[in-house]
Amino acid sequence: MNQKSTSFIVKILFLFTFALLIAGCSSNSGSGEATSQSKEGSTKEANKSEEGAPKQGGEVTIAYYTDASNYDPIKGSSGSDHALLWPIYDTLISFNAELEPQPGLAESWEYTDDKTLELHLREGVTFHDGTEFDAEAVKFNIERNNSDESNVSDLENIDSVEVVDDLTVKLHLKRPDSSLLLSLSDRGGMMVSPTAVKGDGEDFSQNPIGAGPFKRVSHTPNGEVVYEKYEDYWKDGEPYLDKITVKIIADENTRINALKSGEVDYAESISSSNVQNLKNDANIVLKDVLPVRFRLIYINTSMPPFDNKNVRQAVLHGIDREAIIQGINFGAGEGATQVFPKEYWASDPNMEIEYEPEKSKQLLEEAGVENVSFTMVTNALAQDTKIADAIKGQLKEIGINVEVQPMEVNKATATYFSEKKVPALFSAWTGRPDPQMTVNYLFNQDTFFNTGGKTTDEIASLISEAASTYEQEDRPALYQEISKKAILEEAIAIPVIFEPITEAMNPKVKGFEPNRIGKPIFSTIWMEE
Repeated sequence: MNQKSTSFIVKILFLFTFALLIAGCSSNSGSGEATSQSKEGSTKEANKSEEGAPKQGGEVTIAYYTDASNYDPIKGSSGSDHALLWPIYDTLISFNAELEPQPGLAESWEYTDDKTLELHLREGVTFHDGTEFDAEAVKFNIERNNSDESNVSDLENIDSVEVVDDLTVKLHLKRPDSSLLLSLSDRGGMMVSPTAVKGDGEDFSQNPIGAGPFKRVSHTPNGEVVYEKYEDYWKDGEPYLDKITVKIIADENTRINALKSGEVDYAESISSSNVQNLKNDANIVLKDVLPVRFRLIYINTSMPPFDNKNVRQAVLHGIDREAIIQGINFGAGEGATQVFPKEYWASDPNMEIEYEPEKSKQLLEEAGVENVSFTMVTNALAQDTKIADAIKGQLKEIGINVEVQPMEVNKATATYFSEKKVPALFSAWTGRPDPQMTVNYLFNQDTFFNTGGKTTDEIASLISEAASTYEQEDRPALYQEISKKAILEEAIAIPVIFEPITEAMNPKVKGFEPNRIGKPIFSTIWMEE
C-alpha cells in the first residue's frame, strides 16, 4: 500500500475511533454467533439443534431502517422492501441460505424444453381474503407483472402463461432464461390476490392481500407496520409467532438503544463499527453473512460528467476501497472489484480494480474536461454518509469535486432513479437471488437501474448468452466476462465494497437464519418465551 493510502487509513481510523468514544453506543455489547468475517451463518439444521424445537405463540418487535417504497410488489422500487413484503406474500419459488431454489407455492417444476417451464402448484392454498390460489391466479399475477403499470422486469421474457389445469401452469418463454426459477422467488413470484387487486384497484397497496404467513393489519407510513398470523396458512405449524411489529427507525444508534432498552427484540442492519461495541454483551446475539449485496455509486451515463468514459474510469480507479474497509469498517468485508463477492460462484476471484490516483489524473487529462464535479445523493444513514464522505475526500485528491446530498432512503431512490435529477447515487445494490438478474438490471439497456441506458453490443450479447445457458458449470465464465466488460472497460457502475450484514437480537429471538442475499426473512422467527 502506498504512503498516501496508509496516511488516509490512519486519519480515518483516528477520526472514527474518536467519534465512537464520544458518540457511539456506550456499552460494550454483543454475543455473536458468527464473526463479521464469516462466510455464512449457521445452517437451519444447526440452528434448530442449538436453539431447540420452535415454540408457538408470542410476538416480536423489530427495528427496521426504512419503510417499504410500496406494498404492492410490482410498484416498489427499493431493494429494502423485500423484508416487509415477504411476510405478506409467499412466492412461487423459495430459496435456501445459499440461494438455491426450493419449493414455494409451486411444490415442483420441470423444464419440458429450454423455453417452457411447467409449475405444479400446492393444493389447498388460500389468500388472506379467503379466495383460492390456483393456476388462474398465477396467470393473473405474471401478466400483471409484465403490464405497463409494473416496475418489475424480471419476468418480461415470459411470452405467455398456459393454464393446464387448476394446479398446473406452463410458462412459455420468448427465449431461454437461466434466471427464471429464482426470479420467481423475487418480486415477480410474489402472489397477490386477484380478487383484491380487482376490487381495490390503485388502492391495493393500502390493503395488501397475499398468501403469506402473515396479514398486514395496520400501517403508519414511516412509523410502524403490524402483521398478524394468518391462521389458514398452508404450512403446518407455521408461522410460529402470533404477531410481528416492525418499527421504522432510520438511525442505527437509535435502533441499537431500542434493543438494549427492551423496546424492540431485534435490530436490523448493524454496521461494523457498532458490531465492535456489541460483540461482548451477553444480552445481545449477533448473526451475520457476507451477502451478494454491495455498496456502489450508480451513475447516469447520459448525464455529464459520466457521459465521458474516461471520467467514469477515473472515478473507478480513484477510490481506495481498502482504506474504506480498514478505516470505516474495522477490516470487515472486501473491496467490490466486480458485482459479486469473491467466494460467490459467479465471481472472478482474480479480477481487481487497482487504486491508482495517478492513472485517474491522467484519465481526466485525456478526457479533455476541466473542473470535474458532480452531485451525489445518498441515504441519510450513518454508514452511508460516512462512506460517501470518504469517497468525496478521495476523489478530491484526484481533482474531482463531489457534493454529497443525504436524503431519506425512498426520496434518494426516487430522486436518482425515477426523477433522474442527479447524475450519481451512492447506495447499495441489494442483491438478487440469481446473478443473471443482477447483470441484466445493471448492464442491459433500458432497465430501471441502468438510468443512462449504457451498454455495448458485446455486453448485451454476453448477457443473452448467459440467459440461455442452463448448465451450471458453464455459467461462471460468462458472468466473469460480463463483469470485466461492464466494470473494467465501460465503468457502467462504480462498485465500492461488500460488507457483512449483521442483525442484532435479544437471546429470546430464535429461528432467524441469515441468507446470502442479505435480506432478512422474519417469518421463521419464534420466541423462547
